[in-house]
Amino acid sequence: MNKKITSASKMTGWTDIALFDKNGNRKKLFHANFLWKFVKKHFGLDLQIPVLFGMWSTRSLRFNTITNVGKQIAAQQTGGTTTAPVTAIAIGTGTPSATALGVEATTNGGARGAATVSNQTTTTTGDTERWVKTFTFTGSLALTEEGLFDNNTSGGNMLASQSFSVVNVVNTDTLQITHNVKFA
Repeated sequence: MNKKITSASKMTGWTDIALFDKNGNRKKLFHANFLWKFVKKHFGLDLQIPVLFGMWSTRSLRFNTITNVGKQIAAQQTGGTTTAPVTAIAIGTGTPSATALGVEATTNGGARGAATVSNQTTTTTGDTERWVKTFTFTGSLALTEEGLFDNNTSGGNMLASQSFSVVNVVNTDTLQITHNVKFA
């Protein structure tokens, strides 16, 4: 008799985005809701109307998408069949696809780079991996996406991503992205 052993394990992710001016003061960001996501996906519109499409806040917590390639990366890391850890955060001005950012930023301080990676506890000991990267800008960008990659400079595989309502940054602003992936 053969028995099939199954598990309800899954990966989820969320990102905390904080924008600061040159004096270190937090700037407000638009935190979009499900209606904004629907309108953005189907009509390509970024409507920042409080209450209807979201709210303004100094802290923006967003849930994101774990890609199919990301699931493969996690499985390969667990089994040791790859030696390419996911260590980079990239930002962009488009909408992410299943494998890459739409329009990855490469100028004005928005280039992809290594994040500080640590293991955290959310529900059970060590169930969450956290990436933190702070970008300091030298020019203006209208950011709408971010993602985690296994290459610190370009290309590579994307573990997770998300799109969000535009975050406008200017020279001397800093943007801190804290990206979490939990194994449940």
